[in-house]
Amino acid sequence: MTQEKLMADQKVPLLVKIGYGIGTAGDSVPYNLFFTYFLFFLTDVAGVNPALAGIIFFIAVMWDAVTDPAVGFMSDNSRNPNGRRRPWIFTSMWPLAIVTFLLFIPNEFAGVAQSVYYILMAILLWTFYTTYAVPYAALGAEITRDYNERNTIRMIVGLAAYPFVALCNSGPMWIIAALAPKGVDVKTCWGIAGAAAGVVIILCGLILYFATKGREDMTYLQNIEKNKPRESVIKTYKELFKIKAYRNLIFTGIFYIIGYTLFSGVGVYLMTYCAKLTPGQQATFWSVYTVMAICCTPVSIIVANKIGSKKITLFIFSLLFVANGIVMYFLGMTCFTHVMINGFMIALSTSAFWGLYYATVYDVCELDEFINGKQREGSVVAVAQFFQKAGGAFATSATGWMLTAFGYTGSGAESETAIHGILLMATIIPAVFVFISMLIFSKYPINKKEFDAIKEALQKKKAGEEYSTEGFEKAL
Repeated sequence: MTQEKLMADQKVPLLVKIGYGIGTAGDSVPYNLFFTYFLFFLTDVAGVNPALAGIIFFIAVMWDAVTDPAVGFMSDNSRNPNGRRRPWIFTSMWPLAIVTFLLFIPNEFAGVAQSVYYILMAILLWTFYTTYAVPYAALGAEITRDYNERNTIRMIVGLAAYPFVALCNSGPMWIIAALAPKGVDVKTCWGIAGAAAGVVIILCGLILYFATKGREDMTYLQNIEKNKPRESVIKTYKELFKIKAYRNLIFTGIFYIIGYTLFSGVGVYLMTYCAKLTPGQQATFWSVYTVMAICCTPVSIIVANKIGSKKITLFIFSLLFVANGIVMYFLGMTCFTHVMINGFMIALSTSAFWGLYYATVYDVCELDEFINGKQREGSVVAVAQFFQKAGGAFATSATGWMLTAFGYTGSGAESETAIHGILLMATIIPAVFVFISMLIFSKYPINKKEFDAIKEALQKKKAGEEYSTEGFEKAL
């Protein structure tokens, strides 16, 4: 399908949207399983020192961050006759599923060998995650150029993601709650959870691959093949960083992800040691949280489409995150009810970010094409992900360091200082970073009106007609 056809057919068939949304399993499953449980798995199941566990986490996620720009650039400049995105997705989902299983499989390694194993598996996981997730996100920008349709697609991705988030968050605890009383070793339970996650990745990846057939811009790929040499990676990212709106989104994402990762990374510790929830109660919470998140996801998208501003919508919903963190700190998060109230507020606020942030990043694709004359969805998405993951790596390693600083031992009998530190890391500290993120985002210059003006000027420029930058001067 040509770019002109994609631009003309603004409405995307529902089955294509759903198929694309289901494909988020290859992104959501390894991401959430890793960020929610891997640190806890290392400290409380594998017996790794918290500070060392933080270092392992940092190395793995920083490796992932470094590979993002490379994969984005290679995807944009791919000469594969079957497309620039879908072949990457199809090739990557198989090893991604296998390594997800190997990361949590029981093993008898100890000491240095144990650390080397987990570092290697984590690096492999994030390598294949990147080669799947970056082309997947870039494909979303190629499916349509319509402002509201992109918002709707991201809403469907968000709706599809939460059942997978539930699979990752509650699945391991349900497995442990069901099998441990029957004598199944906890490590074996984690291996079963990893295997189930791998199966889901493959099945959903296949649905994505076949549902999106024909939605890539093959004409643009052919034009690159015939008329344009491969550009340098340095030039690509130098040009992107000159775009003010893009720099704004990058720093917005960095600070938000630091806040969100601090919260999510300590969540299982919070429920275990502050609220003193059993594995069954934690599994119940994650199941209910999924329902809440699914119900909350359309809310921010509907608001953004109605008022024509992703910026205002995301800003307001993120302030809920900040206010909730402050309130929950003083409540103390000491019971199941507190955890459920916190879960609802987090679901409402973070669903706006996950639903709207990437749709906002997509806006820069048209701005980049208008300024530089190139279609680089992969690179645009990849750099945004690079800085998010760098922030996530920092936040996760900081989680390990702070747990150690607060005196956390992983023995199951923690001091009041350690428990208060966990509460602080789950409430006030994340709220500060999210607030900084929104201060930065308040300066973002593109809403629906500006985006439509950019798209109109781009079409005229490509057609060789006279065009004007009136209406989006601030974006330039």
